[in-house]
Amino acid sequence: MFTKRTFLAISIPCGTEFPAMVERLKKNLQHEKYINYVKTNQIHMTLKFLGSTPVDDIPAIIETCQKVAKRHQPFTMDFDRTGLFGSNNVPRVLWLGMNDQPQALFDLEADLLDAFDDLGYLRDRQNFVPHLTVCRIKSLVDKQFFLKIYNTIEPKTYLHADVKELVYFQSILQPTGPIYKVIKSLPLG
Repeated sequence: MFTKRTFLAISIPCGTEFPAMVERLKKNLQHEKYINYVKTNQIHMTLKFLGSTPVDDIPAIIETCQKVAKRHQPFTMDFDRTGLFGSNNVPRVLWLGMNDQPQALFDLEADLLDAFDDLGYLRDRQNFVPHLTVCRIKSLVDKQFFLKIYNTIEPKTYLHADVKELVYFQSILQPTGPIYKVIKSLPLG
């Protein structure tokens, strides 16, 4: 059976502030060889990761997503704070999030999860934490210096998104990092 690695997300325009923040981090932490930064032109917020998806399921997934998208109106998001997954002792992911998280985002995500449950793509046990990954940390040479740099990240809006559609993506894994190919864009409203 032929499959594609797929997920549903909100695509986020990278603007100028976010790439500048990533470049500052890369410059300040250039001695850290085990930090993998996201490609700023591929920023997205995953709403549902489907993983290995039979190609035969894709039309039903698109139809379901279209129905869900029509039930929700466009909304905006401002990414203006950072955080760490893991801990200060063992940070694993540096992320960008929102101080004011729109209820419309949570309503959309819950509706999608219910719809995917009905399709047989059951939800995982993770609670939805709206965020954009900035970098993944395998290990650190100088943890204290990393935390010092992390604590100097200015609290301000790094990304603004006018959310008008959902995007169904295929993720193609490459040695240089994943490539994301749009399968279908699904307008909200």
